[in-house]
Amino acid sequence: MNNLDTVGLILLFGAAILGGVLYFVLDKNKKSVKALPSPTMPRENERFESAGELFPRIEFPPEPRHEFIPELPAGYHDDKITIMARDPEWIYAYWDISEEKQSLLKHNYGRRWENSLPVMRVYDVTGLEYFNGLNANSFYDVIINDFARSWYLHVGVPNRTYCVDLGRILNDGTYVVVARSNYTFTPRNSISDKSDPEWLMISENERKLYGRIGFNAPSSPELFQREKP
Repeated sequence: MNNLDTVGLILLFGAAILGGVLYFVLDKNKKSVKALPSPTMPRENERFESAGELFPRIEFPPEPRHEFIPELPAGYHDDKITIMARDPEWIYAYWDISEEKQSLLKHNYGRRWENSLPVMRVYDVTGLEYFNGLNANSFYDVIINDFARSWYLHVGVPNRTYCVDLGRILNDGTYVVVARSNYTFTPRNSISDKSDPEWLMISENERKLYGRIGFNAPSSPELFQREKP
C-alpha cells in the first residue's frame, strides 16, 4: 500500500469521526429546545373578560360648583343715618352718604367745606310731637372723623328720645346738616313707675293661697315705693 492510499484512509476515517461528532451535537441541541405552544383558537361561544371588566374604571364624584358671591358694596348711596339704642346710656349710629351728595356739598360751599369740621349733633326730643331741628329740649355735638361710617354716642340719660344729625361746622360756625336720623328711645334703668290695676285686684283668699305656696312677690306700686328715698 502506497502513501496515497494511507493518506486517503486517514482522511476518510477522520471525516467519519467528524460526521459522527456533528450528528451527536446537533441531535442533542434539537432535543434541548422546547417546542413553542401553538396558538389556540377560541372555542365556539367561549367568552373572554375585557380589560374594562378585569380593571373597572373608578367613577369619582364631580367637583362641587362654587357660585361666585360678590362682595358687599362699600355703600348703597342711601344718603341716610340710622340710630338705635344699645342700652340706657348709649346709642349706636351708622350712615351712608353717596359720592354725588358729597360732591354737591363741596361744590356749593367750596373751600369752606374742605376746612369744615365733621360733627354729629345729638338732640333730646323727648315729648315733642314734631321736631324741626330748632325746638329740641337740648343738644350737644360729637366731633368725628371723615373716614367713619358708624359711631357710638354716650347720651348718659335713660328713658329719653333722641335724634341725631350728621353734618359739618363751617369756619363761621354755620352747621350744615347732611342727613337726619330716625328717633330712638333709650330704655329705663330702674323699676317702672306705672302699675297695672289688674295686678292690685287680688282677694285675701288668693293672698293666703300664694303665701302657702311660697309666692310673696310684691306688686309694682309696692316695689316703686321701696325704691323711693
